[in-house]
Amino acid sequence: MVLTNFPYDPLLDLAPWVGQRQCTYRFDLINGTSGENKGEITPIRGASLSHDTGRVIKRQLTLGLGVRDTALVDPVQDRVLVAMVFPNGQEYPLGRYMFTDESDQIFTSGELSNVVLNDEMYLVDQAITQGFDGSTTSLSSTNPAATSPAASPAGFAITSIIIALFNDLPVRIKNEPSPFTSTQSWGIGTKRGSIIEDLALTGDYFSPWFGNDTYLHFIRAFNPATQIPDLDWDSGNQVMRASILRSSNILNAPNRFVVISNAPSSKKEPTFAVANIPANAPHSFEKRGFIIADVRDISAVSTAQCAAIAANLAERQMIFETTTITTAPDPRHDSYNVIRWQGSNWLELSWTMTLTEGAPMSHTLRRSYR
Repeated sequence: MVLTNFPYDPLLDLAPWVGQRQCTYRFDLINGTSGENKGEITPIRGASLSHDTGRVIKRQLTLGLGVRDTALVDPVQDRVLVAMVFPNGQEYPLGRYMFTDESDQIFTSGELSNVVLNDEMYLVDQAITQGFDGSTTSLSSTNPAATSPAASPAGFAITSIIIALFNDLPVRIKNEPSPFTSTQSWGIGTKRGSIIEDLALTGDYFSPWFGNDTYLHFIRAFNPATQIPDLDWDSGNQVMRASILRSSNILNAPNRFVVISNAPSSKKEPTFAVANIPANAPHSFEKRGFIIADVRDISAVSTAQCAAIAANLAERQMIFETTTITTAPDPRHDSYNVIRWQGSNWLELSWTMTLTEGAPMSHTLRRSYR
């Protein structure tokens, strides 16, 4: 066994002497404006939850609702809180979701509905109605004369810009500190999700997500190969060995990432940085003998920031080998979890749960290298 961030959980870690387990899922209907709990809904079919780090809106929940629940739900105003519940009363949250699509089937007995819900990034990822200038941390007119205070050549701290971006939204944020600044600005009509992705990259964050705890998380990018794993699949019985799929795009994967800046705070020297993937990766320069480069022109204010962005891109884009693995459902998975499997650290990119007792959970992982 190896040291892990998540402590051993007898309900979830499936020790060799555990032959079976039992759980259910609860769906609480919440008025998104007042916070009133309107009671539970009970999907009749097709309940599934997916999380994908490659999307701006990471999570999607699909439900089939019966006559009673179709009549009860107000899709414009309501939210759904999901939890996994065990017979001993232990509960694990699985996030909060808002309705984004609905189709109804009409029968003589009443209406049934199939609904799609997304996490609350849907609320965030709407077009801004005023220009947003990251060098002043303010929402303002796109008219430069209306911008106050005066822009700073070095920009403002990205953590402060993120807070300013969410000032008028009912969103709770968990934001790790970043030493970097930004001089970027965005015009009227730009979606906040796009702004967030830009700030995440220049601030050395992974793509942010709404987690099981309903907070919006910004975490600094890291190399999974050097991290303590969250879960150790080598020491447990989680993996269903009959359903492992492996894919690769190794022939075309970049092995060098170059970041140049068009907005340095100092004009005395060029502002750029290069990050190579680890030499022991199968598609590294050392292995294949030539460079496949990914070059980005980004508004960074220093060479140090360019270096962090290049390293971040290397972590995000080094996805030449992925493996899809099936396990029993585990509600501890959130985003960018590090998994120990077959003697290596893997970064989790996506997962899907069918919210029915006895159904499996599918994970997509990518291997990490030092």
